Parts: sequence; C-alpha cells; structure tokens
Amino acid sequence: MSSFATSVVPWLHPALGLAAVALLAHAARRGLDIRRRVRSSGRVSHPTLARRAWLFVAVNWVLGLLTVHFFRPDLDLAASTHFQAGTTVLILLSIAGLSSRWIDADPRIRRIHPAIGAVALLLAGVQVFLGLQMTRW
Repeated sequence: MSSFATSVVPWLHPALGLAAVALLAHAARRGLDIRRRVRSSGRVSHPTLARRAWLFVAVNWVLGLLTVHFFRPDLDLAASTHFQAGTTVLILLSIAGLSSRWIDADPRIRRIHPAIGAVALLLAGVQVFLGLQMTRW
C-alpha cells in the first residue's frame, strides 16, 4: 500500500466523525429553535441538517468498518464498544428520522422525537472518546 493510504486514509474516519458530531449538534440547535419558535430565516432548516447529519453518520459508520478491515488487523471487526455506540447512534437517528414523518399528527411523537435525538447526540459525543482509546499515536 502507498504511504498516503497508510498514513492519511485511516484518519479520514476520525475527521469525518468529528464533522458528523458537529453537524448533529448544529441540527439539534435548529431543533431547539423550532421548539422555542425562534425564526430561522435564511438558515438551513432542522430537517435538512438532520438528513445531512444522518448521511454523515451512515457514511462514517461504513468508513469505520473499512478502516478497521484494511488498516487495523489488530482489532476485531465490529467488536468494540466504539462500534456498538456508532451502530446505536445510527439506529437512533434512523428512528428519529422516521418518527419525524408523524411529528405533526401525533403529540406523543412530538414529545419523544427530541429525546431520541438528544440521546443520539450524547452517545455520539461519548463515542468520540471511545474511539480515541483505539487510535495509534
């Protein structure tokens, strides 16, 4: 493998992970604006940010698997707490995304949807620290 592949590519997963957490936090902020009825004209909407955040997390989940498979033979594929947390974040964000389809029609979903997103964001933050334990300095 080239030196670029072995020295730069493994760092794409952590870099994209940090970007995903930042995007999740930004989407959460827009969600809070909606709940507070703060007008956000000219800004990207919560649903748009949430879809982008989900995509970042999903792509990064796959990238994490590929990084371990190709660059970290010392680690068991999909066996770490970091992987389990990432999978849970992706599942929670998927549930939040699906629940948003009925948010206007069902008050229970309107109450539960933000909690699902908050747990996903919190777990994404924890996952960063779980991933740091796996890095090679």
